Amino acid sequence: MSFAVAQKHLNRLLQIFPSVTREPMSQEYQRWLQRFIRDRIRLTLLVSMVLLAIIALVNLVIVIPALIQFGDEQIGLTLEQYRFYPYFFTAQQLGLLLNLLLLRKATSLTLLWWSFIGYSAAIFLSPQILYMLLGETTLDLGGWILFFMLQAVLIPVRWRWHLISQVNLLVITGLSVLAFRFDSPGIPAEMQSSIYIFVTVVILCVFCIVDFSIYLYERLLRREFELRQQLQLFLHAVSHDLRNPVTGTLMLLKNLPSQAGKVIIDQAVIDQMVDGQERQLKLINSLLEAHTQEVQGILLQCQPVCLKPLLESISNDFQPLLRESQGQIRILAAADLPAIAADPLQLRRVYDNMITNALQYNPSGLCIELDAKTQGNCLYCRVSDNGQGIGLITGESHRHITPHAQVFARYTRGVKQRQPLHLGLGLYICQQIIQAHGGQIGVESAPNQGTTFWFTIPLQETNVNRKASQERLA
Repeated sequence: MSFAVAQKHLNRLLQIFPSVTREPMSQEYQRWLQRFIRDRIRLTLLVSMVLLAIIALVNLVIVIPALIQFGDEQIGLTLEQYRFYPYFFTAQQLGLLLNLLLLRKATSLTLLWWSFIGYSAAIFLSPQILYMLLGETTLDLGGWILFFMLQAVLIPVRWRWHLISQVNLLVITGLSVLAFRFDSPGIPAEMQSSIYIFVTVVILCVFCIVDFSIYLYERLLRREFELRQQLQLFLHAVSHDLRNPVTGTLMLLKNLPSQAGKVIIDQAVIDQMVDGQERQLKLINSLLEAHTQEVQGILLQCQPVCLKPLLESISNDFQPLLRESQGQIRILAAADLPAIAADPLQLRRVYDNMITNALQYNPSGLCIELDAKTQGNCLYCRVSDNGQGIGLITGESHRHITPHAQVFARYTRGVKQRQPLHLGLGLYICQQIIQAHGGQIGVESAPNQGTTFWFTIPLQETNVNRKASQERLA
């Protein structure tokens, strides 16, 4: 079998266990993983040194004296082999000690990988190489299973690392048996082949169980880490964003002038208090809505909607905010666009969120364009601006991440000096609304070249109704 064919079969085998690390790792997870692997390798090295010492003590104190006294060479290794046992034990311990010293300089996953392979070489390869120098092959099935299980329990991540260490052992043993034709002492010549096949089958079964267990555990471990990060971000967002309206209202109440036990409140102060409480209520409602939608879905009341009048109404609602920010909205959509099957209230929320985001994350003087055109059996809608584009954002699993892949994730917000008062749920809700309509949503952006959010809504003729929307979301 050629090398190319062998590589092809190996790739097919690896596809059975899709890597949990194929997705990009966040910096937080990578830092945590490095600390975890370093600590676990150190623990594995120390436990292995103690365990080898115990095994050596049992062999030297109990097994070898028994062989000498009774002359029974069928107990594990032969007496001749046991005479070399202190040298094998010393080689293993020196290899583990060297890896323990080098582990202090392992500051990256690459160096940790070499430390892991170094541990595997010290435990499994060094005895086999020494036996090969003596012209023999050792089949220490019990020791292999014990230390591979120990390695899997204490370092339950990076199943590919474990697979490579297992393949290394199989290769060196295969060379000893097949290439150099070294026999295994203590096994009758007529049983050598049968024993080799038995040991190979058993150890391959053990390897499969070990690697699959590591793969499942690492998936669980990474998911747990991401959920923990998401919970921390959620608590931070809630505590930060809900605190601002309450703090503002409390300051107003503390600074109210009083005369003879009566408090005098100007209308402007009342308006500020009302505005603060309304913002707080909106934050709470958006938070509850985002989580409720995952369970119940978005209920749509679809009807024929002409887009141009809806866009004009939305533009009129934003005029006070546009005057304040010296911005403008230009409606480019044609008046004769075909009607779409949509919930006008939910569709208005999509436009509201996108326009609000554009005004919040860009300097004054922004120009926003609302355009739409037919595309197949859908209406292709665009909300474009000439702002600074999407820069770094904060998300539920990444602190600073690439924008286009995560802008629609929950609790995702743009990075700016003065954080806006929202939980980062607006675009996530937009995505849920568009998907409930049976459409798609996306974003195109480049630094200093503006941002364009786009989405599609089925035309009226496609008969998208409330029932279909609920089934699609489910």
